[in-house]
Amino acid sequence: MDFGLFNTWNALYEGGKVPWDPDYKGGKLLEEEAYAVNYTEIDAVEEMGWDYVWLGGGHFSKQASMDPQVLLLSAVLAERTERIKIGSSIHRPLMKMAGEQLSERALPHERYSFDNLQLDDPFQVAEQVAIVDQISKGRFIYGAGARSRGSDERRDSFFEFLEVMKQLWTEERFSGFEGEYYSYPAFYEPYLAIPKPYQKPYPPMLLPVDSQESFVPMGQKGYRIAIGAGSSPHNLRGSAVLRDDVQTYRQAWIDAGHPGDPTTVVRIPTLVAATQEEATRQTEALMSLARQYYSGRVGIGSTDAGSASPDTTEEVNLFGTPEEVVDKIHLLREAFSTDEIMFEVNWTSSVPREVVMNTMRLITDHVIPHFK
Repeated sequence: MDFGLFNTWNALYEGGKVPWDPDYKGGKLLEEEAYAVNYTEIDAVEEMGWDYVWLGGGHFSKQASMDPQVLLLSAVLAERTERIKIGSSIHRPLMKMAGEQLSERALPHERYSFDNLQLDDPFQVAEQVAIVDQISKGRFIYGAGARSRGSDERRDSFFEFLEVMKQLWTEERFSGFEGEYYSYPAFYEPYLAIPKPYQKPYPPMLLPVDSQESFVPMGQKGYRIAIGAGSSPHNLRGSAVLRDDVQTYRQAWIDAGHPGDPTTVVRIPTLVAATQEEATRQTEALMSLARQYYSGRVGIGSTDAGSASPDTTEEVNLFGTPEEVVDKIHLLREAFSTDEIMFEVNWTSSVPREVVMNTMRLITDHVIPHFK
């Protein structure tokens, strides 16, 4: 198995208390210090021999996450590191269908982005991904999503977005694209081109599943998927139903004739402590803060694909001693045919940084060796 750190470039506040902590006294956001601390965590997993670092984030929500430009940050980390693979989890191109309205459940920062930002186009995203892959010398994985839940049209438009990029990366001279949602003429001069990725034909892609309806299309198209353990990203349906969804994905992959074994990446909140007493105390403190974060009164909550709510995290998590976490990973491997775990060691950005580092050390020394 492979193992990665899921990081949203978490914020850091003066006094060590986050705004959704009842004991928060108005400490200011320490942006420069937060960069330094997050770099320390990236350097640590590189040194510890982990396989991946996965970067997630979004626009206008730096209360918890300071990563509005995941591809830019990926390029920075590609230059800073030498061995570890870097994945965007997720890069979400801003897309808007004709007459589309956001769900009333959308968070304020999502609504502001939707209403005011310019749309992304596959040409510029393809250029950016190619540059990141070149800087990293082939260590980049492009994880992308489009908030397609409840909309077949949005999902199909997103798949077409990806097809344009793949054509740009693989054709020596772009021959043009004519689809239902995107239309581009062929390059009409020999010198017209975009940068090509380091990896051929292009970097591997990992798509988070954000609706039950997406499992079969993902398998049919041969995309590797990421899921949040414990619940469907669409609603709180429970682990048993999610296991069935993964099986339908695997069957769709096989029926479509794609080579290889369809496996999944599992993103899951993680906190590891040396003793049961310590694990229980730290878990209770984290769950209390997470409930405040998701309450919407002070924290911002999250609707990202793969993000876990407090209720589902109580059901499925990697909280406990190293021995307990090893046992839980075996269960995840059996249930979801997973070959990789994204350890979310600062779930809801509520974990003290010394606890984050201690979790990473315990995973390195006492968990990963059981699977390598």
